Formats: sequence, C-alpha cells, structure tokens
Amino acid sequence: MKNLIIRLFRWIVDIVEKILIKLVFRLYRYRRKGSIPKSASPRLMWGVTPIINFKYWNEALKLKGYNSKTFMTHYYSSINKRADFDIYFEDIKPKSLMRGLLMRFSSLSKIHLLLYIADNFDIIHTTYEGLVWKDSKYWKKELDFYRNCGLKFVVLPYGSDYQMYSQLYNKSWHHALLVNYPESAKREKLISQKIEYFVEYADCIMAGFQFDQIARWDILPYAVYPMNTSMFRPKTNYSKNDGKNGIVKVYHTPNHRGIKGTEFLIQAVEELKAEGVLVELCLLENVQNDVVRDKLYQDADILVEQLILGFALSALEGMATGLPVITNLEDDENEIKVFRRFSYLNECPAVSSNPEKIKETLRCLIKDAELRKSLGEAGVKYVEKYHSYTAMGEIFSAIHDRVWYNKENDLINFFNPNNKDSYNNKYPIVKHPLKNNRIPK
Repeated sequence: MKNLIIRLFRWIVDIVEKILIKLVFRLYRYRRKGSIPKSASPRLMWGVTPIINFKYWNEALKLKGYNSKTFMTHYYSSINKRADFDIYFEDIKPKSLMRGLLMRFSSLSKIHLLLYIADNFDIIHTTYEGLVWKDSKYWKKELDFYRNCGLKFVVLPYGSDYQMYSQLYNKSWHHALLVNYPESAKREKLISQKIEYFVEYADCIMAGFQFDQIARWDILPYAVYPMNTSMFRPKTNYSKNDGKNGIVKVYHTPNHRGIKGTEFLIQAVEELKAEGVLVELCLLENVQNDVVRDKLYQDADILVEQLILGFALSALEGMATGLPVITNLEDDENEIKVFRRFSYLNECPAVSSNPEKIKETLRCLIKDAELRKSLGEAGVKYVEKYHSYTAMGEIFSAIHDRVWYNKENDLINFFNPNNKDSYNNKYPIVKHPLKNNRIPK
C-alpha cells in the first residue's frame, strides 16, 4: 500500500510539473513574441560543460568583435580557475515570480536558467550532452524551447558526450575508455537519443576524430582545439643531446593513464635506459596548465601525448611550445584517412606511434636532435595556422555566416586541400619531414 501511495504521489507531481513547464514556456513565448528583434550581430554562448576549450573559443570570438560569454555549471578546481569562465549557474538568481511553488519542483527549480539563456543569447555552442536540463527527463523539451525562440545550435563534441562504446571501430580505444570512464558505457541509450536529436535539428555540427557513430557533420577539422598562442613561448634553445652525449628529457601528461597508454611509455623508457640510452621520463599529473606551459615544457625535449588513439589539447600545447610531439595517428583506414583526404592532417607534424612502436619511435627522436628541432619549428607554424585565435575567428565566422546570416558557405569543403579556395590553401602549407605522420626510414 505504501509503494502504491508513493507511485501515485510521483505520478501527480509529474503531471503537475509537465503542466507548469508547458504554461511557463507558453507565457514566455507570448511575452517574447515581437519584443526581441533579431540581433544584427549574434550574441554567443559557450557551455554548459566546463571544458577549457570553451574558454579559448570564447576569447577568440571576443577578439573577433562578437558579444560572447561562457555559461557553466561549475569548474574543475584541480586544473582550472573560477576566472576561466564568465558566468555560472549559481550567479543567476530566480526572479521573485519564480519563487515559491514553482521552485519546489526539481526541473522547475532551474527554469530561470533556461529563460536567462533565451533572453541573452542567439547562438548556443554546446556539446551533445545538452544544457540546463541535460540530466533531466525534460532535456528535449528544453532544446525544443530554445529552437522555438529562434536560437541556433552549434554542436562541438569533445568525447564522452558522444562516444557510444559499442560502435567504436578501435577496440583498444574502447578498452581504454572503459578503464577511465566505465560509467559512460551505461549511458549509451541516452547518448544515442541526444545525438539523433542534434543530427536532425542542430544548425551546425563540427566533426572530430573518433566520430564513428555520427551520421552528419557540416565542417571537418581534425581537432578544433583553440590555442591562445600569445601565451606560449616557442623554444629557441634546442638540446643537441642524443642519448649518448647527454640526457634527452621526455615529458608526458597522463591525467588519465588508461587513455594515454602511460604504462607502455614507462616500459619503453625503462628498456631504453637498460640499453644504456640516456633518457629521462617526467610524468606531469594534476598540474595546473599555466605551470606546465610556462616552465615545464620549456625544459622538455620530447612530448609523448597519447598512444592509444588521436591527440588532445596537450599535444597542441607541446607543438605551440616548439616540442616534437608523439601521438597515435596509426589507423588510416577507419578513422584517420578521411582527415588526410578532406582536411588538413597531412600538414600536422605530430609523430605517429603506438604501444608496440613507441620504443623505436623514441629511439629515432632521441638520437636525432635536428629532427626534433625541425618538427618543433613546424609544430609552432601548424598551431598558429589551424588552432590560434586568429584561425578560430575565421572558422567560427564562417559557421556564423551560415547559421545566422544564411550565407551559402561551403562549410563541408572548408578544409578540403584539393579545393583551391579552402582555408588550407589560403595560407602557406606547413612543411615537415614526416610522411603520413611517420618518420621516413
């Protein structure tokens, strides 16, 4: 009897909540209708998952002249600072009308945040996770509400928001994700539903490596990580050590060791040491970004980013510093070749390796100081061309021209190297000695 009463109470609460949500949305749209003209220049929002990329994209578009703000649930205190983002949920207080009865319902307790977004922004840059109600059963109602208010969606996937483990080609990557993010495997049904929604309704979807399960993309960068290159000091003094005449320092940033393949790197370095190679491995874990950037990278000779698949932000930070970077760009057929054919990956000077090859890859770079310098200098040019704030401004301006001003931009070929008008060919091609990111024999 007690369980029946509880279920009945929950059913009544659910019905009341749905009615109130519908009422609030209708009243808002009625008040808004005709009162808010379309902005000449769109107001940009980035959020609400506190990934550091949003900070950099936001800064880049502000420099481009946009009215742009980040809006976040919280921040990760271990690697970021509160000042990294503009606005947090806790900063937006409900108006007096929202207090009382409405605030007693779990979803409605956040409805003032939805109304704030609808009032203050025109283009929402977000992930497949969604926004204020991303963890609520009403997530779809929220997104429908924004669309009905005329807001636009630009989807920028970052990893766990869209990766459905059962559909991944690369089972080593699948395994690495289970090591570090096992809970995501249990959310696959919800992830699939959100992907389907955005594939149908988003105004622009940006691709990125490991996108096996996404049916649609509108622009094809390999990795659109933004970099404030003015914060990086490219190396000018490259070590001439070759593992015989002096120690070569290898750095690695394994915040998640399973994904990075850290165990294979440690083993490779120990084996090289046993052979008499003078090499030192430094693991940078849970270190603030500014400490890594300003001090530690300057002391490094080689940066090993990740050995299981692809690369992330730390690889670009290493390149921006002028370091030769090792990462995994091995799987040409399933995940990589499309970025060689239709994007700019062939200009990337990252050295490809994997758990089985890392020892020999390290050996080549350790003994060849000139190769390290050549790759490091090419890396600085590559990051400036494709990941700087100037680059981000051009990329997102093209996207906004399409989604806000309805211009017929050829976004799908924006990075196509065979298109003479592509972004790639607008600036000098980045040259380096690698072939398909591998060191020539």
